[in-house]
Amino acid sequence: MTKRGILGFVALSLLLLVWLPAPRLDSAPKLRVVDIDSGTPYHQGLVHGRALKGEIRALVKLWKQDLERTYGVPAEDFIAAFLQKTDFKPAIARWTPGLLDEVRGIADAAGIDFDTMYVYQLIDEQWAIGPDVMPAKCTTIAARKRGANPACVAQTLDLPGFYEGYQTVLRIKDDKEDLETLVFTIPGVIAANGLNSRSVGVCVNAVTQLAYSTKGLPVDFIIRGLLRQKSYEQAVNFLERIQPAAPQTYVIGGPTETAVFERSAGKMSLFVPFAGAEFSYHTNNPRVNDDYNPRFPEMLKAKDLTLEAYRAQCRRFAHLSQVLKDNTAVIDVERLEAIFKDRNSGINNKETYGCTIMVLGDEPELRISPGRPDLAAFQTLKFAPRPKK
Repeated sequence: MTKRGILGFVALSLLLLVWLPAPRLDSAPKLRVVDIDSGTPYHQGLVHGRALKGEIRALVKLWKQDLERTYGVPAEDFIAAFLQKTDFKPAIARWTPGLLDEVRGIADAAGIDFDTMYVYQLIDEQWAIGPDVMPAKCTTIAARKRGANPACVAQTLDLPGFYEGYQTVLRIKDDKEDLETLVFTIPGVIAANGLNSRSVGVCVNAVTQLAYSTKGLPVDFIIRGLLRQKSYEQAVNFLERIQPAAPQTYVIGGPTETAVFERSAGKMSLFVPFAGAEFSYHTNNPRVNDDYNPRFPEMLKAKDLTLEAYRAQCRRFAHLSQVLKDNTAVIDVERLEAIFKDRNSGINNKETYGCTIMVLGDEPELRISPGRPDLAAFQTLKFAPRPKK
């Protein structure tokens, strides 16, 4: 090539660099949807594990690395110690029969030992028993049916960054119970939140300041237990009857009603933001439940904080209390999307794994953004129409 040709090639290359669009650094992850047909829990676990074997193995490796960074011990030692200090399996067998078999099926299909896959489920329990009683994860909103606006429950799901890129929905069928469930989750984990075909929706956020039980029912199993219920009333009753392991705020919705409950090991408290409120919301600070983890009052004393001053630190809650300050607030899908897309409030943040808006009623649907909702477009997942009676 001549000197002039080389110069021309360089000039053309530079021109292309100027005009070609820059790659998008915040590219939205794709949503995996795994169909799990009706069958035994073990069979359903096998389907889950086979469909996502590569993703599960990759994430378990990242999870173990995170354990080692966080706790300073080999992951296998952490798993063994966690199993020794907790005894959740009797509660799981009692309240959510079959789900341990489902976990066993996932483990066998993914080629991972059962103990590892079992502890891998227990994300909230690890947070609750761990040293941190000041989490900042997940924001939830609930609104009952009002006029033409359907009932909704919604949340941002915030998780450690290594889970990013693995956003998954399980579509689980249960022909025996005439029930179908859409479960938003992490590959290999049985649930993070979800909605069923009877219009029961469940969202959650951590409240590790409250008391936990080393023998209660873990959060992911509670979610699946709630999603087995066929009415809002049955779901609330289920949450009242169990003893949970990790404390959690449960946002439960039905065709017309919704509610937000702070559930600790020994107490269940209904939270409403003001008298007569037709909606509610929550972040990660207990507002009405005083069944505290003993470490929480100790932490407040060590930091010379009053309970009121501690609560005031949560800017996400403060933001919601302003934009949803009275019953004139319109809460529909469009408004919920706008609230969750707002980065300034902290609701949408670097750890946002996804955002779900569950539209309840005769034809429930799951609207889901697989990632930060201002970057990842909402998709709509629906159920097959149920026969009219």
